[in-house]
Amino acid sequence: MNKNQTKANKSMTLKKAQRNLKKFRKSGFYRVMYEKGVFYFLLSFIIPAVIMTLAFKKNGIHPFGDNQMLVVDLWHQYFPFFKVVREKLMSGGSFLYSWSNGLGTNFLSLISYYAASPLNWISVFFKDENIRDALTFILIAKIGFSGAFFSCFLRYTFKRRDISICIFSTLFALCSYMLGYYWNVMWFDTVALFPLVMMGVVAICREKKWLTFTIALAVSLAANYYIAYFTCIFTVFMFAAMLILNAKGFKDALIKLWIMARSAVLGIALAGFMLLPAYFGLQMTYSVNNTFPTEMTWYESWTDIFANLISYSEPAMKEGLPNFACGMLAIILFGVFLFSGGIKIREKISVLLGLAIIAVSCNMNILNYIWHGFHFTNMIPYRFAFIFSFILLAAAYRAYDVILTNGIKIYQIIAMFAFTWVVFYLNYAKAAATDDGFKMTEPIKNSLIITGAFILIFIAVKVYPFTNKNVRNAVLSICIGAAVITECSSNAVIGVKKVGSSSYNGYLTRYDEAQILLDKARENETTPFFRTEMTKTWTLNDSSLYGYYGLSQFSSAANVSVTRFARKLGLYASEAGNRYYYRISTPIVNSMLGFRYIISKDGALNSEEMALSEFANENGVYMYSNNYPLSIGFMADKGILEMPENALSDPFAYQNTLFRLASGIDKDCFTPQPVALADYGENITVNKQSYGKYTFSRTGDTKGSASVYYTYDGVAGSYLYGYSSAYGCSKIDVTCDNNIVDSNIAIDDYPIVFPMGNGQEGTQTTVEIKTKEDQASGNYDLKVYALNQEVFESEYSSLADEQLEITEFSDTKIVGNVNALKDGVMFFSIPYEKGWSVFVDGEKVESIKLAGAMLGAEIPSGSHEITLKYVPEGFAAGTAASAGSLVICGVIACLDRRRRKNGVPEEAEKPSPAANEPVKMTDLKDSDEKDLSNIPAAADNTDAPDEKTDGSNEKS
Repeated sequence: MNKNQTKANKSMTLKKAQRNLKKFRKSGFYRVMYEKGVFYFLLSFIIPAVIMTLAFKKNGIHPFGDNQMLVVDLWHQYFPFFKVVREKLMSGGSFLYSWSNGLGTNFLSLISYYAASPLNWISVFFKDENIRDALTFILIAKIGFSGAFFSCFLRYTFKRRDISICIFSTLFALCSYMLGYYWNVMWFDTVALFPLVMMGVVAICREKKWLTFTIALAVSLAANYYIAYFTCIFTVFMFAAMLILNAKGFKDALIKLWIMARSAVLGIALAGFMLLPAYFGLQMTYSVNNTFPTEMTWYESWTDIFANLISYSEPAMKEGLPNFACGMLAIILFGVFLFSGGIKIREKISVLLGLAIIAVSCNMNILNYIWHGFHFTNMIPYRFAFIFSFILLAAAYRAYDVILTNGIKIYQIIAMFAFTWVVFYLNYAKAAATDDGFKMTEPIKNSLIITGAFILIFIAVKVYPFTNKNVRNAVLSICIGAAVITECSSNAVIGVKKVGSSSYNGYLTRYDEAQILLDKARENETTPFFRTEMTKTWTLNDSSLYGYYGLSQFSSAANVSVTRFARKLGLYASEAGNRYYYRISTPIVNSMLGFRYIISKDGALNSEEMALSEFANENGVYMYSNNYPLSIGFMADKGILEMPENALSDPFAYQNTLFRLASGIDKDCFTPQPVALADYGENITVNKQSYGKYTFSRTGDTKGSASVYYTYDGVAGSYLYGYSSAYGCSKIDVTCDNNIVDSNIAIDDYPIVFPMGNGQEGTQTTVEIKTKEDQASGNYDLKVYALNQEVFESEYSSLADEQLEITEFSDTKIVGNVNALKDGVMFFSIPYEKGWSVFVDGEKVESIKLAGAMLGAEIPSGSHEITLKYVPEGFAAGTAASAGSLVICGVIACLDRRRRKNGVPEEAEKPSPAANEPVKMTDLKDSDEKDLSNIPAAADNTDAPDEKTDGSNEKS
């Protein structure tokens, strides 16, 4: 009796559970989470995000340790610009222009490459001291979205919603490209959106649905136009392939081509508010001057490239082979993809062509040049290599989909061995060709182990007599997924270790002291605008990092005219290096560029008593005020219009001419000085070619470095300044009467002007030039000039009495008053751009480009109100294009919706009678595996009822 009762209770419980399950499956939550695929979307986000977080923890990345992920350009560029974006978000500043670096920068153009990610807005929820952690978590989120959006592509393209899509999404999100290049954090919004754009291409070719493609392309372009350029190129190939697989005749192909072209134009136009200013901004950079390669060359060995598909290898970080690797499972299943008879030949050809296009484009100089925006990259090669991983993983999932649908076949297991053997053989051949011969390395050993694990799982599932296909598929996917997580976790740790890290606590050196000094300077000033700089740089964008208005800038958006101007003045500058930055310079430079304060983080200065006075110090950090400040605008003589744009013989000659023409006083501030004494030391021979130009050669023992010494006599009423450039020399030290003035002045990369102390008549200043270690020969320039204080102060006074007194200042508008004593030219220490408009008493006047770089305008004599307004060139037109495109998209979407509502079919292929009927897997044989191009799609945006799931649509 008790047994019967127990049995009855179990039966009732089971029936109740079945009713509850049935009720749950009818609920909105179930529909959203499972039928719509939200659960798998979230899981595809969480898995790679958690793995990347644990990899950071393993490598001690803050907040899990004392390291940070800021390295290379993430240290110098990306984080400083990210910090400025956050500050503008917090303060409500304009995103059109920034005064933080470069003397003023088209900020919209700059962030269109560096910091336009919508995820950057998250940073406002972090405290100031945790901004670097915010960037770390934003990167982790981008890695997660890479997986999530790849799951969307797989779910839509292959009509499957089960745990398998999470497996392959994790492989994409943690492929070697992501792990080697993640420090280029600004790329990864567009990399993450790439699968969504490709999903949109598939939707156009299958169902003529265009909205996903249009929106995804627009967001990609707005987030980072550079990587989105790769997306646009591959979209052409992807569309051609999908059209071949899905077109139902010539007319249908033309209709889809029209929808594709229209959608692409709308997507580009939607991002016009970012793209047009970025385009015009790029016209002012060095990168616009490129030469198309005339000869075809190849970069790498094909054996090396494809051997690099192996897992557990260090990814390329700055230099190296293309980052193609995306897990051993992709390699294993690619063989199945190639040899499965039910996959159409045209599908295989499309995939092989896609892989070949990317591989050849990486390795051939001409195609590589075109892919990279008609530009050869400076480090970080093969920046579009993630597309190879995308294609390979999509093909691998196609093969996995066949296995899940029809079960594992013997020939498929053989195919798994075949292609994997090719990759391992290439690694053997690569190693055997070296002097050391083949050795079993850790990457090869671990790849063999994980490959064996994958194949054993497939064999075990093949052998085990499963009676239920859904159970078989679930077991297979769970086991494969566990192996993939193990592999990806190891690869993530390897990748983070390869990229490296820096000290978290040591990054913002003397930051607190600098902030205290900057606050004191702001309290001291009555003008709302003044510039500051530091004697030595910590990053190449210190003004962005420390929060002051400065000169230094290192970015691809650097105005090349300003770079040349800075180089002519004798500052560190490189056109090809996209950089110019400050190092303590002459009074002429400090005055004309509007520097009111100079900060020394290395203690008190031993020079510049004439030009600088100590303003304040904080714990060994000193701030000096400029004794000869000029406003951001001042009246200059019309002679400045005759300033030549080409560089003169040296920076002192250029500064002489610039200051003389600006002041209207025909006297030179700088005069060249002879060498009083030269000492060449031992083991070195020096030959003088002309004034200030020397060659050297080492004699005898050339190990270590050698030094040469030049001594100069002080000049009454003057101060000495030197200029040096070198090939084969590294540093300069300066002493005045045996007292150190400056040391370790780098001259090996860029020429530089430097002060030589306060020596007057009766003193001697010595310059020591050090050759590079083991350098057998080379050359160097050393020119020393004396700045005549009386002449300088006379010319300065002629400029200082007609300065612009600023009454209103913002990021995009400056208002001030000036009393011009005579007709002249107002010199603005602002980089010239067409976006600037100058108004005199409310009337717009013509802007002039002064000295080939700076903004100016002719001003008549008298008292005037001067107004400057800035709108980036192309911003108005781009915003209009974006608004117009948005309206057109809305109209087309409404018309499409009305047609569907009224039951009027779109001009799409008519679905077959069985379009909305479930596919009976038992009706499929291995010889007629599905051709995805022939699967009819549902008529709306919801998932087709015949999507494959983990069993919810099939009877057990």
